[in-house]
Amino acid sequence: MFGLFSKKQPGCPIDTNTRLWMEQAFVWLVQEFGQNNLLTKPMLFPTIEHFPFPYDGSHDSFIQTAHIVARQMEIDLETINLDLYNESVQEIKNDLGFSLFTQPDETSETPLTAGLYFGKNAAGKFDVFIEKYNLQDPEKLVATIAHEFAHIKLLGEKQLSFNDESLTDLTTVVFGIGVFNANCAFREIKNFRVRGHSTLGYLKQREWGYALALYAYFRQEKNPAWIQHLTPNIRSDFKKSTAFIYTNPDKIFKEKYNPGKQS
Repeated sequence: MFGLFSKKQPGCPIDTNTRLWMEQAFVWLVQEFGQNNLLTKPMLFPTIEHFPFPYDGSHDSFIQTAHIVARQMEIDLETINLDLYNESVQEIKNDLGFSLFTQPDETSETPLTAGLYFGKNAAGKFDVFIEKYNLQDPEKLVATIAHEFAHIKLLGEKQLSFNDESLTDLTTVVFGIGVFNANCAFREIKNFRVRGHSTLGYLKQREWGYALALYAYFRQEKNPAWIQHLTPNIRSDFKKSTAFIYTNPDKIFKEKYNPGKQS
């Protein structure tokens, strides 16, 4: 009976092995790109203050968006051969390409590529291609560009010698763009034609919530105002993750990740 009124400790919304990998990966990214950078760089939000131009789905809007994302990620857009493609018309491939996949809705039989990164071309520029349908959705456009530009930060700048898509997703968080990618990871679709969901990227919804919670914890933001920009499902996972993190400060960033051990 004495346990009737005991308060249950908050659990972690992701499994232990994934949590430990994410914490270790986060620390590595901070070391590679600078602790002070993460602590002081303002986040990017889907607001007119951060994207001060009328977005109309045009090619000009696409380039203006890319300029803002590139500046946020400390990349010179002049070093990139950036273009659009239409997967229904053509598929761009080579042996060194890395793709970001999306499931537009649950009625789709196969996922489509949302973006493609090919490394440097013969002219010495990074080839990055964005699927044209992303122009219809500015938030997904930002998320897709950020993921492809994260390949430049990791592979193009030779921080890594191999491709890791989950780490590429996590890189967007460290550069303060995680709100966009998290919100696009899983979104409900409700209209007169489709009722289902769409997905984007490699991290799962709960993993995005934990990644953003780690970001806020590192920046000592226990209840940041920016969670208002998160979709309800991501916000819920963020709050659950934050509760776990602040209940277990002796574990966070301190336990070792053992990839061979299953939780």
